Amino acid sequence: MDGEYDVVIVGAGPGGSAVACELAPRGFRVLLLDKEYFPREKTCGDGVAPRAVHALYRLGLRGELEGRFQRTSGIRFYATRGGLTEVRYPMGSRYPDHGYVVPRRELDFMLLRRARELGAEVWEGCRATEVLPQRNGRFPGVRAEREGRRVEIAARYIVGADGPTSLVGGKLGMLNRDPLFLGVSVRCYMRGAEGVRDFLEIYPEDAISPACGWIFPVDGETVNVGAGFMLYARTRRDLNVNRVFEDFVARTRHAASKLRHAEPLGRTRGALLRVGLGGSVPVKGNVLLVGDAASMTNPISGEGITYALESGRWAGETLAAALRSGDPGLAENYRRILEWHYRRYFRLGTMAIRYGNNPWFVNPLLFTTSRVTRLGDKMGRFLMNCRRSDHPL
Repeated sequence: MDGEYDVVIVGAGPGGSAVACELAPRGFRVLLLDKEYFPREKTCGDGVAPRAVHALYRLGLRGELEGRFQRTSGIRFYATRGGLTEVRYPMGSRYPDHGYVVPRRELDFMLLRRARELGAEVWEGCRATEVLPQRNGRFPGVRAEREGRRVEIAARYIVGADGPTSLVGGKLGMLNRDPLFLGVSVRCYMRGAEGVRDFLEIYPEDAISPACGWIFPVDGETVNVGAGFMLYARTRRDLNVNRVFEDFVARTRHAASKLRHAEPLGRTRGALLRVGLGGSVPVKGNVLLVGDAASMTNPISGEGITYALESGRWAGETLAAALRSGDPGLAENYRRILEWHYRRYFRLGTMAIRYGNNPWFVNPLLFTTSRVTRLGDKMGRFLMNCRRSDHPL
């Protein structure tokens, strides 16, 4: 065995780094490993919602965000025949009145540095290959490849923060293949879009329905452009994600006019989405999943950064209690915490996107919300999971 850790975290994205940031300052020995060297690219819309902003500020990253990245004031929804609905943050909630657009190359590196500053040990370029076989009712650690050699890492607890195709979750049978909880998306950075300012722009347009597209401002010249849909829609409608992206850029009523002179800055990149909390089992013995591995992506908006940071916090706090008490049964509380905070909202969101994401519903909805501000705010709060009664977590 190479070392003996309290917790080994596989995957150094927002979820994994959030776990490390909770545990390391409490004096626990934490190893955070990732197969990549940072900074590295990550397929994402890059939108950081107000709830995620609050979580990042809580981790002490306000100074790294303010004045450095594109700040956003709200969301704009465009329907082909339903007009434009503009919703401004904070939509009545107590979360911050702004968001950001932060390329994941920058955001994840920032969080990894913060975890290291707080005392976590970090191994970059280390690829986990196996979870060690169960012994005495627990999984004793992981196997990995680091700098050309094979290592075995012993740990009292294991956290899988390694994305929607999680090796940890897959090896232990914790991932669900139900297409109700799986989606796919592609994105591309582009330069030269017209009329895009400080709002996240979302386009559930007829030409790509039941898919949805987005244009997010990265800076004064660059935008993040993407589109995605749920896997059950691909089977039912014979959708191809690259063709959907092409249609979004060229055939939509509103988006295409903004992108007609835009030039791609590299190739499109695709990603699987695991959404709605139903695509994974979050706890198995002494193993916890967080973020995308735990199916924590918002099924309505496709936004996952908020829920990676929050589930990472809950996992860290749960493991701290289990380690302090010596009671491994406390790890099961993590499942209860996720269900308490997210089960009802994610269930409603999963049904809403399944049955309501079509032109005959979206166009009248956005026609109404474009004219009744109060209803637009309600829709925005539902999409971003920021209700009036919410206190920052």
